[in-house]
Amino acid sequence: MLPWSGIQLIMVWTGFSCLSSRLLVGVTQWNLRILRITGGTARGRSVESPIGLEIRPTGAKVRQALFNILAFRMNGARFLDICAGTGLVGIEALSRGAQSLISIEENRAVAKAVENSLKKLNLEGEVICGDWKRVLPILEPKSFDIIFADPPYKSPYIKDIPLSVEKHDLLADGGLLVIEHLKGYKFSQECAVLTLQSTRNYGQTSLSFFSKGEDSE
Repeated sequence: MLPWSGIQLIMVWTGFSCLSSRLLVGVTQWNLRILRITGGTARGRSVESPIGLEIRPTGAKVRQALFNILAFRMNGARFLDICAGTGLVGIEALSRGAQSLISIEENRAVAKAVENSLKKLNLEGEVICGDWKRVLPILEPKSFDIIFADPPYKSPYIKDIPLSVEKHDLLADGGLLVIEHLKGYKFSQECAVLTLQSTRNYGQTSLSFFSKGEDSE
């Protein structure tokens, strides 16, 4: 546990997923992108993201649409943020009432920035630095009410996210898995338990919603 209460940074070494400590130290020397939380107790507060890495934060309009859909689910939710990037979605989930947060980010410097944002906002969360494909198995038997994933749009592993979530039984009964992706991407129907309920488009960005059984968002 780190010196400040409630914030924990866990490093999961995958051989290539975490950047060097030299780059981690350099995070404070980069220009920072300032992002604003759009709702909840921390509304209007900023989250800093280092510029110079391939990070694509979820846009404010998409975030607002996402949390409007999830509004009645947020209070007390256990939230998992896969490919967290800036950590903004998970941090905003805490701001809007989520009970707990685990953020997974494979870039060490960016994971450190998420940790710093949680500390600055006095929010409790756990940040795991590692490749999500290796991290999800070690989360079992935890389960989550809401799982959000924002992988790189060109990642060949987008299709594997619902399969991995299902395999490790990470989605609670009645929970939702939401995946952000480029408009036009189609998921195969390979899951036995998770069902693709809907896909909503916001410009060139789409959100796909998966649930267990026939539950809808």
